[in-house]
Amino acid sequence: MMNVHFMAKDFAPAEQIEPGFRVDATLVLVAHPSHVDRVKALGHKHCAAIDLKRGAEQALRDNIVKTEWSFERFVIALPKQIARLREDLAARLGDDRCGWFDWSNELSDADIERLIARPVPMWTDEVATMRDIPDPGPEETYRSGFEALDRHGFRITLPAFMPIIGPYGSGKSVFLRQLLINLWRLHGWKFLLTSFEEKVKPRYERDLRRHFLGRPLVDAQERATYTEEELREVDDEIAASAVFLRRKRNATLDLERLLNRIEYAVRAHGVRVVAIDPVNEIEHQIGKGESKTDYMGRFIMALKSLADDYGLLMIVCAHPPKDGVEKRLSKTGLLTLNDGADTAHWGNKADIGFCVWRNIDSPTLLHADKLKDHETMGKPFLAEMRLDAVMNQFHITRMGFDILGDDIE
Repeated sequence: MMNVHFMAKDFAPAEQIEPGFRVDATLVLVAHPSHVDRVKALGHKHCAAIDLKRGAEQALRDNIVKTEWSFERFVIALPKQIARLREDLAARLGDDRCGWFDWSNELSDADIERLIARPVPMWTDEVATMRDIPDPGPEETYRSGFEALDRHGFRITLPAFMPIIGPYGSGKSVFLRQLLINLWRLHGWKFLLTSFEEKVKPRYERDLRRHFLGRPLVDAQERATYTEEELREVDDEIAASAVFLRRKRNATLDLERLLNRIEYAVRAHGVRVVAIDPVNEIEHQIGKGESKTDYMGRFIMALKSLADDYGLLMIVCAHPPKDGVEKRLSKTGLLTLNDGADTAHWGNKADIGFCVWRNIDSPTLLHADKLKDHETMGKPFLAEMRLDAVMNQFHITRMGFDILGDDIE
C-alpha cells in the first residue's frame, strides 16, 4: 500500500501523532478551505484542500511532513472543470484506492454524504462495471429516404463510418448524391462533398438542381421551362444544404489537411454528413516501414474518430482492384467490402457498408454487406436499382438475394 503524507494540522495536533500511525479511514480531497469546513461539518474529520494552482505533484509535496499517514481510501471531490488534476492525484495516490465526484455548490448535504460513501471509481471511461456505465437511452435511428430500403428495415445511426465500394462507372457516386439529398430533406443534415474528379460547376450544380427541382435540367430548352424565381429558390436550398471540399492547386491534400478541412466544415458550416468521393484522390503518405494496409487502417480510424467526436455520418467511396471484382463476381456474383482495394479494414471497421456494381446493359446492384447492429440498422440486403438517365437518379425495382439466383444465400 502506498503511503501518502499530509500536513498534520489538517487532521489532528501534531503532538498527538506517533510515527507510523495508521488511519484506516477515508481522506476527502477538495478544492477550497470552505469545502473542507462543509465536509467536516458532516462528520468527516479527514479532509484537506488542494492548491489548484500548483498541480497535483506540488500540491502533494506541500503537504508532506515527517509524520507518516496512510489511508484506506481517498475521495477526490473537485469541480468537473479540473478533471485532469483529479486524474493526476489518483495516479500518485494509488488509483485503485481512489474514487471521485464532481464538487458543486448545488449539491445538498445528503448528496455529499452519499457521494463520499459511494464515489465513482477511477477510469470508468476505460474500465467499468455494467453499473458504472450510464444508460444511453434508446438509440436514435434515421431513414435513408430510399423507400424500399426503409420498408426493409434499413436505418442509419450516428456516428457511423460508411464505405461504398464499387468499380469505376458502377453508379456509386449517383447513389451517394441521391442519399445526401434524401438525408438533407428528411433530417436537415448539411453535407460536405469532395470535388476531386468533377467540378462543382457545372456538373454538381446541374445534378443537385435536378434533384431539388424534380424535373430535368439538361439543355437550354428544358432550362427555359423554369422561372428565374424557381432557379433562385433551388440555388438557395443548395447553398443551405451543401458545402464542397476542393483541392487547392499546388497544395498537398493528405490525411492531416483532410481532417483539418473536414473539422472546419463541421464547426463553421454545421456539416453532419461527410462524403469523400473517391478516396484514391487523397494524397496518401505512407510512413517509413508502414505497409499500405496499416496506413489505410490508420487513415480509416482517423476518419472514424472525427465522426465520433462530432456525431457525423462519414461516407467514403473506394474502388476495388479490377481483377478482384471480376474474380469475385464470376465466382459468387456478389461484391463485398472485403473486395475494397488495399485493405480488409473497409469491412472490419465499417458501421454501415455498401457495395455497388453492374454488368453491361444490366441493372445496378446495391449490396448492404455490413450493418453493424441488426436490431437498430436492419439486416444486410441486396437491391436492384435502375437508373433514370435524364434525372440521374436510381429507382429500386427489386430486393432480395434471390436476384442473383437460388444458389446465393
